[in-house]
Amino acid sequence: MTLELPGGEPEVAALTAFLGQLFRALGLSLTRYAARCNRDKGSVSRYLSGARIAPKDFVDELLRQVAETTGQSVSPDVQEHAHRLRMAALRVRNASRHEVEELRERLGAAERELQLAGVRERHLLRSLQATEAQAAQAEQRYRQLETDRAAARYETGPGALERRSDGSGADFAREELRELKRELDLLRAELARAQGLRHDAEEQCVRLEARLLAAEAALATQRARREREFDYRAELESPAAVLTREFARTVGTGADPETTAAELCAVFVPGWAAAAAVEVRAAFVGEDGAPDGWTPDGLLLHRLGTAGAAGEDRARVVVPRAQAERILREGAPVHADSPEGPVLALPLAVRGEVFGVLRLFGGAGGDGGRAAYGRAEAELLAGLAERGALLLDSARMHRAEARLARALQRSMIPDTLPGTPWARPAHRFRPGGHRGGAGGDWVDAVPLHGNRIALVVGAVLGHGLPAVQAMSRLRAGVQAFTLLDVPPARLLRHLDDLAQRLGDDHLATCLYAVYDPVARTCELASAGHLPPVLLHPGGGSTEVALPANAPIGVGGVPFAARTIEVPDGSVLVLCSGNRVELADHCAGLTGSGWPPEQVCDFVLEAPGAVERRDDLAVLAAAFDGAPRAEEERYEILPRPVEVPLLRRLVRRQLAAWGLGSIADTATLLVGELATDAVAAAEETIGLRLVWTDRLLVEITDDQRELPALAEVDPLAEEGAGRGLLLLSRLADRWGAERSAYGRKVWFELSPLRG
Repeated sequence: MTLELPGGEPEVAALTAFLGQLFRALGLSLTRYAARCNRDKGSVSRYLSGARIAPKDFVDELLRQVAETTGQSVSPDVQEHAHRLRMAALRVRNASRHEVEELRERLGAAERELQLAGVRERHLLRSLQATEAQAAQAEQRYRQLETDRAAARYETGPGALERRSDGSGADFAREELRELKRELDLLRAELARAQGLRHDAEEQCVRLEARLLAAEAALATQRARREREFDYRAELESPAAVLTREFARTVGTGADPETTAAELCAVFVPGWAAAAAVEVRAAFVGEDGAPDGWTPDGLLLHRLGTAGAAGEDRARVVVPRAQAERILREGAPVHADSPEGPVLALPLAVRGEVFGVLRLFGGAGGDGGRAAYGRAEAELLAGLAERGALLLDSARMHRAEARLARALQRSMIPDTLPGTPWARPAHRFRPGGHRGGAGGDWVDAVPLHGNRIALVVGAVLGHGLPAVQAMSRLRAGVQAFTLLDVPPARLLRHLDDLAQRLGDDHLATCLYAVYDPVARTCELASAGHLPPVLLHPGGGSTEVALPANAPIGVGGVPFAARTIEVPDGSVLVLCSGNRVELADHCAGLTGSGWPPEQVCDFVLEAPGAVERRDDLAVLAAAFDGAPRAEEERYEILPRPVEVPLLRRLVRRQLAAWGLGSIADTATLLVGELATDAVAAAEETIGLRLVWTDRLLVEITDDQRELPALAEVDPLAEEGAGRGLLLLSRLADRWGAERSAYGRKVWFELSPLRG
């Protein structure tokens, strides 16, 4: 018998040569072995018939069958020789792929050589240009010296010329010029060689690219032929292999349990069952209060997905008691007969707990049904059911994580934003439909002392629970820095440092703005965020151009801010979506009198906002400005005798403003804080009074250490450190923060207290 395989390809010739040498080494008749292959259906016969078998498995089974045929064990030398032949055949089989890889490596090396040759040529060219410039200067200097020497010889006699100069300067210049010319000749020769090397490298790259293109085309042709052969052989595969391949290809593509259950059922219908259904316990789908338990007829389950005519389309089904008890107790496939045909119930379990069942309905004989499932079929289907259970559990956990992320996100977005008498903020939040889950967008508004308010909008890059967790951390950081009354640019700097400490995945854009109703200004700083839009009181809008800063989390980049004037009646619009054409859309807000709530609703209808898959947060704040703002400043020296004078000045000013109802409290607190400042300061102490709808008092000194609230006797002597304790009990709001020149302690009092 002669072994002949069709095709004539190198791999077939290599396999034929390998088999011939192997049988000669074994001393075995190929005719005797061929008779054995006709009775056996193992890897060897399947390989010879066209199936894809791993070369190592092929050789191992071939040696085993040879040992069984001859009745003698194969010696280690023969085994080693067989595997050497296998590797030789495998190298021939993969020659095209190896050639492509080798050509790619050679092309990469040639390109690197070309790059180095180009760098060398440019370096030599720059050196040549510099040397030519030096030579031109030397030649000009030499000619000047010769000219001066000739002029001196003409004007004076030989004796005087010898006394004036010995000509050493011209000789030195001439020698320098000769050296430079020799160096120029060397550089030109070296440049010519470098250009030749670069030209050779270019030609080599071109030749290798041509060979690589030809090898890749041959490899693509070979792969296409093998794919066609594989598709043809797939038609001849066993039904089990086809089912396993289809299961891996089609089941588990969805991110929710319902889709996964439908895919799991569809893979068995109609080839292996007339209908299929996935039924799980209510706890698996997370339904609170859902009926889940035993009934007189059986176990009540939630139908998660179906395929085919699996009974009525019901949300609740009852699995017969006998099937349910065996599935829960034994965790093994259960066969049953029904008027509709055979039923195979497969348990769905993870971590040792059965959470549901996959039921395959064979169908009645008259409806294209099938016979009862055999043992081998049941084992195959049970294994696929185990894989399906893992996919269902993974989808359930993905949904639980998405729900947790959405719940955490909702808790981070406030229902209402706090405002001030001169600033009315409003916001809207629209969750997106991204497959990855919730995003990391947030908005916030934090009232500051002096009737100021901070407006924040940010967006963390990414989706899912990690993005929402990063958002919660950054939002907490913004609030903490805001309470310290940090300027916008410095706040973004601190926030960037915080993101660097939290991890590399804390990348976000942020826009921070502080509105001052007394000065009628707004200071803004952006970290890679969409610029805000200012709606003018008389109609029209303007996009606020801000310095282009990097996003939060990049690290090592500066942040800059900008201060703009904000007329009364203006509305500032901030948005978290970089894909929304905010400025163009806000141009449609014509006229005046738009409340911030309607502005937010209008922005949500923008073309980029309606179709977006990501979350979108919008914040709009209407600014009215403080209609009445009185301010007074005082300075005293750090001496105790200055404190009573300061009290009298404060009482007199409050009486002039008509704030006699809070004069006693304000005077007491000013005296206590001024006494504490006198004890610590070395330079001038400043006092600032601002009266709008409430009284703001600020005391500054040159100390950098912030005062700490300590437990002292409030009835102790003045100067005993009781200032902050009285402040915490008598003031509406108070705080201590660092300023540009030291520290500042402030408090607010409302006239309604009187």
